[in-house]
Amino acid sequence: MRLLLHPRVRRTLGQFMAQEGSAATAARALNADLRAVHRDVQALLQAGLLRETRREARAGRDIRHYRASADAYFVPREHTPDADFAERFERQFGPVDRLLARTLGRSFEDAVHEHAHGRRWGLRVFRDGQDLQIDESYDTAELRGVLTGWQGPPVDAFTGLNAGPLTPEQVRQVQSELVTLALRLKGMFDENAASGQGAPHAVRLTLAPLRPDDLNDLRP
Repeated sequence: MRLLLHPRVRRTLGQFMAQEGSAATAARALNADLRAVHRDVQALLQAGLLRETRREARAGRDIRHYRASADAYFVPREHTPDADFAERFERQFGPVDRLLARTLGRSFEDAVHEHAHGRRWGLRVFRDGQDLQIDESYDTAELRGVLTGWQGPPVDAFTGLNAGPLTPEQVRQVQSELVTLALRLKGMFDENAASGQGAPHAVRLTLAPLRPDDLNDLRP
């Protein structure tokens, strides 16, 4: 059970689930160090999570082929580090949040300086119609909300947070649209990875229900 909680070992095991393979083929598929995969394979064999299916004769040492002992595994929640879901998501999102903050900050910093042309960048507080707008832009930018048209430097990024009431039907609609977008993104990522095109990007999609007092933590 302990091995199933280890992310790297899980990925190694996954290469042998519902299919046969060798340590070398698993290492290539994972783009991982062969020695580390060999260690994982030995640990999985000893734990009974892998079984040797056959040996392929060759000069020197035979190639051993393996398959997972089952097509699916289940670890009860009480035996995982994720018994508290709030702690789990904080631990999961923390490194992602820090990475996104670094990469977004670096991209915006470079772009703001490159396209300043004597203008100053800063915080703006103004009214756009009936709405109070709090955003950032150049000092010469028009006093209109960012959603009506971005007036900052060109950056291959977008970040925003919207919070407000949704009906159950609207929640399901948003969920469906996010899932559709996630599937589209996966298709783009897979296609570009196979053709060697594009540069790495991260897209974060999150929909979360709030309690009324949670809104206070989101107000600028």
